[in-house]
Amino acid sequence: MRLAICIGTFRRPRLLGELLESLSQLTFRKVQRPQIEIIVVDNDPSESAREICQRPNKQLSIKYLVESRRGISHVRNTAFQEGLSADYIAFIDDDETASEHWLDELLWTCAEFRADVVAGPVRPIFEKNIAKWVKDSRCFHRTEYPTGTWIDKCATANVLISTAVFARIPGFDDNFQLTGAEDTHFFLRVHRAGFRIVWSQEAVVDESISADRGNLKWILHRGYQSGNSWVLCESLLDQRQSVRFARFCKAAVRAIGGFAASLIAVPFSRALAAKHLKNAFIGTGMIAGLAGQKYQAYQAHTEAPLDPGVRLNEPMSR
Repeated sequence: MRLAICIGTFRRPRLLGELLESLSQLTFRKVQRPQIEIIVVDNDPSESAREICQRPNKQLSIKYLVESRRGISHVRNTAFQEGLSADYIAFIDDDETASEHWLDELLWTCAEFRADVVAGPVRPIFEKNIAKWVKDSRCFHRTEYPTGTWIDKCATANVLISTAVFARIPGFDDNFQLTGAEDTHFFLRVHRAGFRIVWSQEAVVDESISADRGNLKWILHRGYQSGNSWVLCESLLDQRQSVRFARFCKAAVRAIGGFAASLIAVPFSRALAAKHLKNAFIGTGMIAGLAGQKYQAYQAHTEAPLDPGVRLNEPMSR
């Protein structure tokens, strides 16, 4: 079996190095070890990831590419197209590290449940100086499921895809270059095309949460982006006015309810208030999207410092 691990990166050489080190430690106990090639696509024209990718490493076969066109969809498309000769393509983000049995569990679940796509948990690892209320808010925790659960969408942060999927769903939409949610849109199309997306609870990766992300401003910014980008996904898939009206009603309830609940929670729990406030910003972002605003969250990150808190992408919320 041949497998390509695809990694998009932008000015994160230190974190990318930690990810590559974790991939060199992968072990296999449930399935036979596949032939693995790692494809790193650097969206930084200054090639800040080249040195870390070209260091000698006997455990890893790394192909380093530069995608000079700015935008996450370009990065994803360049990566998977380079890996199409493999049987499977796995995606993982450049600010994550893989658990020892990550790929073994993805492949086993794929075979056991006859899946076309397998996704797994992404769990936050916080820097020491991040406030306790940020951790307690669970704003960085994502929904998890029992192994074998069928789901209708996932993210490229931790996923295995049969290359047969790309024959019918030919890539990531250019509409999402600077907004994020290109993977949400992609997997919604995969689900609608009849492919089976299954969850693997044991295929864990850890996500690094830096101090410049572990704060209220960043949490609310991400909530707004999440809601706004979800509306973009939905509008591209279904343009019926009834769908837009239903979305507006849900968004309004989310925004008003979130703001009200956050005010009530403030005297009792900063963590709970932040969680409700993030929900309100998701609803507000949805309403803005319905009004025609396309929030380009990555527009300002051309000159980001090395290893910033900015992610290439985030999971979207309904």
